[in-house]
Amino acid sequence: MRRTRLFFLAILLLLGAAVGLSALGLDVELKGGGGMAMGTTDDSNKSGELRYALDAGLSLDLYLLELGRLSLGLSGGAGYANLHYHGVWQNYPTPPGPPPATTTQTSDSEYNYVLFPVAVVGKFGLGARHSLTLRAGGFAGYFLSGTTDLTYSTQAAPYWLNGEYDLDDTNTELWMYGLSFYAGLNLFNRGRLSIVPSLEFNLGLTDSTVDQAVFPPASNDTFWALTANVGIRYSLLQ
Repeated sequence: MRRTRLFFLAILLLLGAAVGLSALGLDVELKGGGGMAMGTTDDSNKSGELRYALDAGLSLDLYLLELGRLSLGLSGGAGYANLHYHGVWQNYPTPPGPPPATTTQTSDSEYNYVLFPVAVVGKFGLGARHSLTLRAGGFAGYFLSGTTDLTYSTQAAPYWLNGEYDLDDTNTELWMYGLSFYAGLNLFNRGRLSIVPSLEFNLGLTDSTVDQAVFPPASNDTFWALTANVGIRYSLLQ
């Protein structure tokens, strides 16, 4: 909870400082798209494969400094991420007591998050009608819901049973944090409106799973997602 409060305090301080300065421009972007996602782990028995990701979001870019064709400022907003993962856990650990055997666990999981990004933003003019926007910063993600479909090479009740299970706060961390990078190209400008194709990369840095006290053993599981988006951007200040 302390990290959460500090994160939102930082956002408020940044936005407060930005509002207190003379704004050179304010862009609002609504975007959506999809791409690929994958999990990472420090457990050598775990591996995974690429699966798909969907996202949507609203971003506000406030520009405070102008250096020739380059405008610099701060960015914030909110978004939604739908992430899918495929994992294989070799030598899935045997719980205390029977059954005295090993198995391989295969999982197909879906996670839904609301994301709160904050970043430094730069916009570089590419002529009279086009520009390149870059963002680099971090995000906080709050877990909304999810499911996981588990399959075991050997079934043994009550530990290893195939089926779909809900993900909740007993097995998934509610808050996670990471780095975020964005690149978008303003095209097809019409007045204050423009169409913006973009690429966004989110890299989770904190453990997304709740480690159990005894079984299975603790591991650090994170994620990354790379998405291609199309957005509509409106310039409120010019």
